[in-house]
Amino acid sequence: MNSAQRQQAQRLFEEAIRGGTPDPASWVATQTIDGQVLAEVRRLLVLQSARLTHSEHSRTEAPIRLADPLLNQTLGEYRIEKLIGSGGMGRVYLARSLTDSTQEVAMKVLGRGVTSPIALQRFSREGEVMKKLDHPAIAAFYSSGMYDDGDGAVPWFAMEYISNAQELALWCDKKNLRLRERLSIVAEISDAIGHAHRMGIVHRDLKPANILVSANGSPKVIDFGVARCLGDDSGMTAVKTQTGQLVGTMQYMSPEQFVGDPRKIDQRADVYALGVILYELISGTYPHDVRALSVHEAARIVCEVDAPDIRSTASDVDAELSGIVAKCLRRESSERFSDARELGLSLGSWLRGESVVAKIVDRDAEPIKSRNSKQSRISQQPHILEAETIRRSSGWLVPSLSILLVTIVALVATDTIRPQWLVDQWRKIIRSAEVSSAEINAPAIAEPISIESDPSGARVTIDGLDVGVTPLRSSIPWKQTSQNAMIVLTKSGFRTHTESISAAPRGGRTAPLEMRVRLDPVAAVTVP
Repeated sequence: MNSAQRQQAQRLFEEAIRGGTPDPASWVATQTIDGQVLAEVRRLLVLQSARLTHSEHSRTEAPIRLADPLLNQTLGEYRIEKLIGSGGMGRVYLARSLTDSTQEVAMKVLGRGVTSPIALQRFSREGEVMKKLDHPAIAAFYSSGMYDDGDGAVPWFAMEYISNAQELALWCDKKNLRLRERLSIVAEISDAIGHAHRMGIVHRDLKPANILVSANGSPKVIDFGVARCLGDDSGMTAVKTQTGQLVGTMQYMSPEQFVGDPRKIDQRADVYALGVILYELISGTYPHDVRALSVHEAARIVCEVDAPDIRSTASDVDAELSGIVAKCLRRESSERFSDARELGLSLGSWLRGESVVAKIVDRDAEPIKSRNSKQSRISQQPHILEAETIRRSSGWLVPSLSILLVTIVALVATDTIRPQWLVDQWRKIIRSAEVSSAEINAPAIAEPISIESDPSGARVTIDGLDVGVTPLRSSIPWKQTSQNAMIVLTKSGFRTHTESISAAPRGGRTAPLEMRVRLDPVAAVTVP
């Protein structure tokens, strides 16, 4: 066991014996999947029990209280029945409504030892944020209040309880979901987070553990404890985060979150996290596995290294789906989807077999709330600007067309040009427009290609699009008008290899495309 595991075991042990947990050993089993950590905590609990039993002071000193004082207590209109979870901010209980015995809720109570102003503000903010959100894939908020345990008031709030829920990745694996089923559930989650984005709220800690799936397969996003509000006009003051403070879970954090400046974090940080979740659910791995790294090293990798093409680890992914994932994981936030709803729309298009455009313009989407409410009102009046543009255009367009028409009439009247010539030219223009339209609308045919190199690990681009490193399987999108595709392989220390592949737009090739390349090393310079 390394030092990090030992520290985690000690922390869990202390939380277990001081947390008022009826069964500390069972509670610890819900907090970690590391077998060594779990075994160490259980060993410490056994030693603690023996110490209390055999200590010569055990009969005179009060033992550590393991009974939870909130069990069977009434908070608001709910009676607490059992503990279902515990963490650094407090505990979550299963409670039942006093007015409707069939209604079960999850009761979140701030820990007694958590007294810092930021912790109190975040706990209060989570309830306020959830109260504003209304989406079937976001856990519903019911009520909140305070209770006094004799040592002062402690806040709580009640939210939707998801019975027999499992976290997202575990549920997908246990159900052995296929690719389309996994994408469908992420599209649903993206729509939910998109709803939050349109309300001016950024989650900032999206990960499979914060997305629960009910027994019927419905996802529920939870834990808005570190959520951030983008606009002051939302009616809520954003939680203040000091510059340099990391907020989120390192494995799913965007480059701008590692920088630690909250002013640079917006809804596109959530898009990045959804991209990591997509990558994980599709390939079973991560674009950057930084779990065992220091914060400094993790930040360097995430901020400086591009995420690898998902097709390098998932062979059943096509170019368009790879493009969706890659767009989520761009290091520059401006190159990602503008918000989670745009990502959800792209996933929906892919699932329906429609072509996924690089950027979706959704005129019906509610704009994200701006910091400046005046600017927000201006941005919501596009028709005024469009009308002004038309007025300006008509100032020169109408006179220009009038002059052109008079000129044509004069040329015809003087027999400079013949009317039949005008008709012929008009027909050519129409035919040209029809051909251009047909070319644009012609469906692309994706022809699979297998590319290998000696040595392997060469970066491959097809018509300028980065498709991953060798060996790989990809595809070439041919249109009816395609003539060829340019494939380029590059690897440090070797000469660039370029090859042109002739098009087979109607799928006329009798064998799948295979490309095997021996890369030539760059000649070493000999110094005489």
